[in-house]
Amino acid sequence: MAHGSNPQKEPLFTGSFLVLLACSMILQTGMGVFFLFPLYVLDIGGSKADIGILMGAMSLAAVCGRPMVSELVDRIGRKPSLVIASLLLMLVSVIHLFIDGSINQAFPLLLVLRLMFGVGLALCVVASLTMAADLVPASRLTEGIGYFGITPLVGIALGPVVAEGMVHQWGFNAIFFIGLAFFIAALLSLMPLRDRFTPAAGTVPGNSKFFQVLRIPIVWRMSVICLCFGLAFAAHSSFVAPFAQKNALSVSSYFAAYSGSAVLARILCGYLVNRFGEIRIMPVALVMGGIGFLCLIGVSTTAGLMGTGFLAGMGHGLLFPSLIAVTIRPIRADNRGNVNGVLTGGFDAGVFIGALVMGQLGELFGFWIIFVTAATAIFLGLAIFLIIRPMIVER
Repeated sequence: MAHGSNPQKEPLFTGSFLVLLACSMILQTGMGVFFLFPLYVLDIGGSKADIGILMGAMSLAAVCGRPMVSELVDRIGRKPSLVIASLLLMLVSVIHLFIDGSINQAFPLLLVLRLMFGVGLALCVVASLTMAADLVPASRLTEGIGYFGITPLVGIALGPVVAEGMVHQWGFNAIFFIGLAFFIAALLSLMPLRDRFTPAAGTVPGNSKFFQVLRIPIVWRMSVICLCFGLAFAAHSSFVAPFAQKNALSVSSYFAAYSGSAVLARILCGYLVNRFGEIRIMPVALVMGGIGFLCLIGVSTTAGLMGTGFLAGMGHGLLFPSLIAVTIRPIRADNRGNVNGVLTGGFDAGVFIGALVMGQLGELFGFWIIFVTAATAIFLGLAIFLIIRPMIVER
């Protein structure tokens, strides 16, 4: 499609799509509450290395469970998969409420719960993203995914803001009470949702297409970019909160700025794609994200923390709608769950590796090395993108 042309304006905000947006935002807010989980680990005597292991375990479960999760979404449908994800996240929240003792006593159970949370997170992400791709018109795919992508960003911002005040009043168990409340609300909001996708009859269990779609050139190439961004995102999800707390800065201000900026980017994404094209937007987004993480090194004020969050969030907000749309546009509906599983699995693999590596580096050298590593990962992704760019066919 020529840049600057206007795609046919088919309806985007249908009733089902609006219900999905509401459900996704509630689910993601509940998961956003768990961005304060590293502070809970520190409170019971844990270290940066403990945080790295526990957060990495969550991502490991999300990665290893991706073939099963992706196949489930294409086999039983998007809505049933979201129901299962909500129930699993509710169970994890409830069990946390019964944990007592120091990190040495609680660590084995916390590790199991992080693994369970990772599976629930993976199922939620793949099912909701795939349903969004099903519900929006093909001619407005990037725009629709961009708007859908606002919901996790609002959750990332709102969850820590809600939880931070409650933690000060009620202690760290507030994280799990609030998370549970959001997951219950998400389950209830699912009830009126209509699943447009009908699983094909006669699907053979165990005959997974996950590794088949992984061999599609556009899919594995873009999953490498997702992996690089996931490496950097590990700093965002695991180490920004402890960094802000150590320097007496507002934890929630960073997440609010990051998410607010990314939301703005998603709103502008449809116009920017029509004006410049997805392939031109992606390298700009990677540069912005890398600079945002790099600037965290010198932050000493809440205003500076918010500024870095705004820049990194803008990169995040512009990158993923374009990346996902370019990848899944030529893919059939019955394979989209697997393709989304590969892309988000690449991201989670990066988060897993990043959390472990950055936790160990941070323990030895401090927070600055964590943010340098995050920025380096994004710039590596940029270099890879520039190499594969001639092989990517834009719409």
